Amino acid sequence: MNLFKLYSRDILGLSVVGFFILSILGVIFGTIALLNYASGNTVLAASNIHLALSHILFVIPALIIGHYINRPSWVAAVDKIKFTREINNHS
Repeated sequence: MNLFKLYSRDILGLSVVGFFILSILGVIFGTIALLNYASGNTVLAASNIHLALSHILFVIPALIIGHYINRPSWVAAVDKIKFTREINNHS
């Protein structure tokens, strides 16, 4: 594994965090839609449920990318590179 793969794994990890934040935002929009529906404002509830569904779908690529970057061979290679760099920095 070279440094490009190491840094691409870090960038993919950051994208997983971003996707999960967007999916949590979808849960918040869903809660707001439920409150709007309970108060009788169905137009605003429909708008918020549309936002909620479009944001909750971001959990799917987050799970796929998370599964991809946590392969045991890739994790072991990253640990080996970090260990090698740590030894070289201390000597």
